[in-house]
Amino acid sequence: MEPAVVTGAVRVVSVIVGAAAIGLLGVLLGAWWAPFVAGVVAGVLLPRGRWAVLAGAVAGLVAWGVPLEAAQVQFGLGPTATSLAAIMGFTGAATIPVALTLVVGLLLGFTGSWLGSAGRSLYPTSRSLVPRRSVQRGATKSEPVPAPRP
Repeated sequence: MEPAVVTGAVRVVSVIVGAAAIGLLGVLLGAWWAPFVAGVVAGVLLPRGRWAVLAGAVAGLVAWGVPLEAAQVQFGLGPTATSLAAIMGFTGAATIPVALTLVVGLLLGFTGSWLGSAGRSLYPTSRSLVPRRSVQRGATKSEPVPAPRP
């Protein structure tokens, strides 16, 4: 593998792990919206939108899934989930409230990373500040491209 590919993969994985840690820490401290902030950070740090959105979605899923699993192990959420499902009209389907909770966490991270990635496109990169030059076949020097006329 090329070093650039390995470096990019390491960057993506480290941003995913970092965003998940930020989101999880925020949720454990009581900030239910922390996966959104972690998603924004991932969207700003990763140059490709598809990887940024993936990082945000994973961060949101981990940030809301780990405390939910810890509560299940510690307290047993079966009766609570069953009664909540009955209130929602899904009698006996305790997995529906749990799945909806995880979807909310996933969507928080997803939308945050989308916003960060979209906001990243508002600022020019250093490559866009370099003037374009036209290259003609057989020419010995390159000339600047003329500005379009209004």
